Amino acid sequence: MPGQFSGELNNSGYVFYFQLASNGTRRACSLTIQADNANEATKIFRENWTAIESMARDGQSAGTISSAAVSLAMS
Repeated sequence: MPGQFSGELNNSGYVFYFQLASNGTRRACSLTIQADNANEATKIFRENWTAIESMARDGQSAGTISSAAVSLAMS
């Protein structure tokens, strides 16, 4: 699980920013979670971290994500 994360509310939900490290490089990522409040969004993020990380890494390794930041959405 990432060491630091924070949830930020925007019109589409709570946005979490994190980084993935792979082969000596870091990739900025963001994830939007639909939730009733920040505590619930944080709980969802923590409970689903393994799946979140896997989706981001799979997209990166499959080449479907170029040099742009990785953005995922969960609801």
